[in-house]
Amino acid sequence: MSGIADRSCLHNLNYLLEFLAAWENRPAYLTPMAYQWCSAISEAAGEPNASETTIEPSITQQHILRYQLRLPPQNSTRVWPPGAGLSDVGPGHDPGRLDATSHHSRRRPQHLTPPMYAHLLFITLEIGFRRDQSVQRLDHTSHHKWVLETAFSSDDDDVIADAVCVWIIGGGSKPPGSCARYLAKRVERGEPFSPRLRQASIRAIERIWCNDLGMSWLGLDTVRWLNRLDVDVDDIGDECNWFALFGDVIYSPMGLGSLSSHYWRLLDKLVAPELPIVLDSRDIEVMRTLEEAEDWEELGVWMVLIWTFLPGSEVLDEVLKSVGDIERATLKLLSRQPSVLPRFDDLSGRPGHEEYKDKLRQICDQARMGRLTSESPLQ
Repeated sequence: MSGIADRSCLHNLNYLLEFLAAWENRPAYLTPMAYQWCSAISEAAGEPNASETTIEPSITQQHILRYQLRLPPQNSTRVWPPGAGLSDVGPGHDPGRLDATSHHSRRRPQHLTPPMYAHLLFITLEIGFRRDQSVQRLDHTSHHKWVLETAFSSDDDDVIADAVCVWIIGGGSKPPGSCARYLAKRVERGEPFSPRLRQASIRAIERIWCNDLGMSWLGLDTVRWLNRLDVDVDDIGDECNWFALFGDVIYSPMGLGSLSSHYWRLLDKLVAPELPIVLDSRDIEVMRTLEEAEDWEELGVWMVLIWTFLPGSEVLDEVLKSVGDIERATLKLLSRQPSVLPRFDDLSGRPGHEEYKDKLRQICDQARMGRLTSESPLQ
């Protein structure tokens, strides 16, 4: 911490950071320590404007930075000689020649540019967050924002994934929409997320939802981020939570028209009668919106959802008043999309409230026989 602050021994500090980054079985206690180092780097950098540190150095620039920081040429796997310890590496020791003599000296403070501070930050994030962390919580620091903004602006998906891990286990005062806002810039690049960044993003969404933040974090950036992830059944943990999450996204004004068809199909896979779902007026509003927009594929998923949970023991008065609209929308759907008829036949045969099962059978029979148009009232 002192070395970072006075910048007089960064040539030694960087050997230490490189050595720790090469440590395959790093202990969990390095995670909170590395977070403190990140905060110290931020403080030493004087919290420069984001525009000064948002560009990840190119390979050539990284080579220059490593020369300026007096680091050995970078090995992508960071392999140190077998048996080498912290006392065996540093500017006075050649990692390839462990019998070299150490020459320690006090140097003047180095002048570091914003990209060099970013480079220090990225190595430190790798030490603390590149591997699985058992730490469940980090104490929030005043430099949290600079650390995240600088890391999220990198062109390296591993660095961005490190930042997502910081965000997940960071202090509780962070705004829930910040992660989505930061990642929106990554989405704009148009390239697929790396597998690690994708998994870290999925865990971030789960953490947000587990904190009961509800719809307060939803926005167009969130929907775009979600669409890029293409989450599937094998990626999710608690299916009930994800079902509720998709519901909240669809209820939101930006989510209903922006959520990808992939997630409508996933929602269809997650619908199960044992889920503790009680329909309310929002479900009816979504039904009407999809019907007016003639989004038949999405409406088919939504009507299956409604008929799955309609026979439940708790049916609100506001839903009961809309049963006629539900029947009419279902008949209209089946007249436009006859291929979904078998789904509703199956629903009508499941155990449940006989009154609703009979109504659904009647709608299926009318659609199958073509006796009534979608605008005709039910007999």
